Amino acid sequence: MTTAKILLVDDKEANLVALEAALRPLEQELVAARSGEEALRCLLHDDFAVILLDVQMPGMDGFETAAQIKERERSREIPIIFLTAISREMHNQLRGYEVGAVDYIAKPFDPWVLRSKVAVFVDLYDKTHRLEAQATRLAQSNAELEQFAEIVSHDLRNPLVSVVGYLQMLVDDHDDLPDEATEFIQRALQAAESMGKLIDDLLGYAMAGRTVGQLRATDTGQAVDRAVSNLHAEIERAGATVKTGALPTVRADSSQLTRLFQNVIGNSVKYRHSDRPLEVAVDAERDGDHWRFAVTDHGPGVAPEEAGAMFDRFYRGASATGRPGTGLGLAICKKVVEGHGGRIWAEPADGGGTVVRFTLPADVSKAQN
Repeated sequence: MTTAKILLVDDKEANLVALEAALRPLEQELVAARSGEEALRCLLHDDFAVILLDVQMPGMDGFETAAQIKERERSREIPIIFLTAISREMHNQLRGYEVGAVDYIAKPFDPWVLRSKVAVFVDLYDKTHRLEAQATRLAQSNAELEQFAEIVSHDLRNPLVSVVGYLQMLVDDHDDLPDEATEFIQRALQAAESMGKLIDDLLGYAMAGRTVGQLRATDTGQAVDRAVSNLHAEIERAGATVKTGALPTVRADSSQLTRLFQNVIGNSVKYRHSDRPLEVAVDAERDGDHWRFAVTDHGPGVAPEEAGAMFDRFYRGASATGRPGTGLGLAICKKVVEGHGGRIWAEPADGGGTVVRFTLPADVSKAQN
């Protein structure tokens, strides 16, 4: 457990001695201040788990000291417990709570009661610092993983490009190759293409979590248009159509939002019925402080037992048999949506097919300019 500092503020030495005696069993660092001004100086350079503040002090009293503590960014979150032997009236207690106190204790105090109240805030301080340390380590780990993914993707892609280039040269420059050799080269090219797609998807998955902190007011209709444009060849080859309803402006990362729609629509195109035209509909409706989007297709559909696993990494359902893919496209979508503070799920569509639903924050006023 981290040793915390507890600030004791009282103008009378006897009272400070009594506080120290009551709190010494907690085995924390006790710091004494004999005036409000001295307490404020202590708070300039040290962090404290809790402040025990006497109300009646000459000069700057406890109420004024507490008000100044709460005005400072460094100290405003520190809990304050008021101690008083005189101001026990209800209006004084209410005034104490108004300036930010968490408790108001009359003197003489019960050492056991005081110690138990202080122990709660010491424990909270310790847990908060542990969480902050874990968050710092996690952020550092995520940054290192993203950097690692970029380096690995780059280092894998370069030799792969060389392999594809040499294989293509064999096909283009040697017409006299036996049919069997040509077939083997074509298989190798297909395998290299699949590996290249996997590398791209792995990098995309690693980078998808960078949306937080880059959110701007984004027209989702334009994001869908860009996604459809990027998928033009696949959509045309499938004879598919993509229809959109009235789509809102949301707080999002524009490029990642395009990736989100591109992956979801592309998934519908990839896993369509081979004997009928495909239609994909993109709609949205307001749901409290979020917009809820629906991307609906009339393809083979998703089994209810598979719907929950669709967004897992490398998951490929029964309908993916014999079709190209890495199983990362929808996992990237999940990362993008959650990075925006939303959630994503899938369910069977009415009349057959699949509907992928996800939410995005509606309050564009918090978006970065």
